[in-house]
Amino acid sequence: LLACLLLGLAFFIGLPIMVDMPEHRRLIFVLSAVLLPYMFFVCLSAFGGAVLHSLRKFSVPAASPLILNGCWIVAVIAVAPRIFENASEQIFVVAVGILTAGVLQLILHFAALKRCGITLLPVVDFHHSAMRKIFINMAPIMLGMAAYQINAVMDGIIALSLAAPGGQASFNFFGISVSYPMQAGANSALYFADRLMQFPLGIFGIALATAIFPVFSTHFAKKNWRGFSFVLTDGLGGAVFIAVPAAAGLMIIGRPAITLLFERHAFTPEMTLRTYRVLMAYSIGLPAYCCRHVLERAFFACNDQLKPVKIASGSIILNIVLNLSLIWILAEAGLALATAISATFQVVLLYMCLVRKTTSPIKGRLLKTLLKTLLATIIMAVATLTILNLLPKLVAGSFTLGNILRISIAVLTGFGIYFAMSKALKIPELDIFCKMLKKRE
Repeated sequence: LLACLLLGLAFFIGLPIMVDMPEHRRLIFVLSAVLLPYMFFVCLSAFGGAVLHSLRKFSVPAASPLILNGCWIVAVIAVAPRIFENASEQIFVVAVGILTAGVLQLILHFAALKRCGITLLPVVDFHHSAMRKIFINMAPIMLGMAAYQINAVMDGIIALSLAAPGGQASFNFFGISVSYPMQAGANSALYFADRLMQFPLGIFGIALATAIFPVFSTHFAKKNWRGFSFVLTDGLGGAVFIAVPAAAGLMIIGRPAITLLFERHAFTPEMTLRTYRVLMAYSIGLPAYCCRHVLERAFFACNDQLKPVKIASGSIILNIVLNLSLIWILAEAGLALATAISATFQVVLLYMCLVRKTTSPIKGRLLKTLLKTLLATIIMAVATLTILNLLPKLVAGSFTLGNILRISIAVLTGFGIYFAMSKALKIPELDIFCKMLKKRE
């Protein structure tokens, strides 16, 4: 991390000195240099969080992002306006707030480890067998993580490169005039839709995969393949049970939610519609995004890091091909749909490879969960959509308050109907979640 930090600082500080560039771009480089040390703190915090996860301690790593959000909000609202008037100066106060959050996150994790009886001290011993094993295992995982980053970067590059700049409708390609497949703002539509899609994924999908990882590792260490299969089925069933209705919910309430959260100033009703279309396409892949995290943790627990990397590499190629094909039909929504399709392809291959590794006696239960979940979701979606269409005639008051009430009532109604249908259909994952809540209480 220190090596990466020093190289990064040399780049972000040195390049503006050596190369003449516009003032706004110079500001980006200076801000990057100020923020880069946060990488050092947050990565060490992630290391501490991984140790806490292995000890089945999840509260501190889960609370860590709250510190970042708190420092960020305080810096933006309370501190920066009191010190500077110019926005280009205020942003440096926000950067310092983020660095402060990084230090606090690190202290929080190391204090939690100390309470568990673990004191971390730097020891340089690259010849230790465990250190060699870690570096060997890191390489394919890094490649796999790079695959996801490449997908995200490629989406952004295509959205920026093939979106029509102001006043231009076409570009020249080897002497042929080609119309731009997207309009300006395509990258923004992707970003805002992704924020909404990440809400259920971050709360449920990643949390489920994180909590299940130590259990996978325990069963693998004991060579208890039956137990491993049960945990895998529970994990995938839980992901499907949450993600399928969540995807339907995003499709139903997505447009009023985008209107409520973002539609003001430069964010026009047209931009709301574009963002909603992207959200619809992203939502199709939400069950795959959740299941992918569970399946990858299962492979990592089995010390098989290479297979997920190979499959992820294939998904990159598929994603790029679909990106360059679908944008001409669906504009920026085609980029989101390509992501959803490639993620689904990845999950199917991961599951097929993992089933060969384990003796799963309960494959049929996963299929039953999927079918029952789909039925409960369809009933929930019809009821929620009906209520959402009726509510504008019933809710009075301000535009914002009316939208908040409309969305809240629709969501709570949908949740209640889905819960009741899950109970009536005897979906086993509902009982598992209820038992988990009782255990927590």
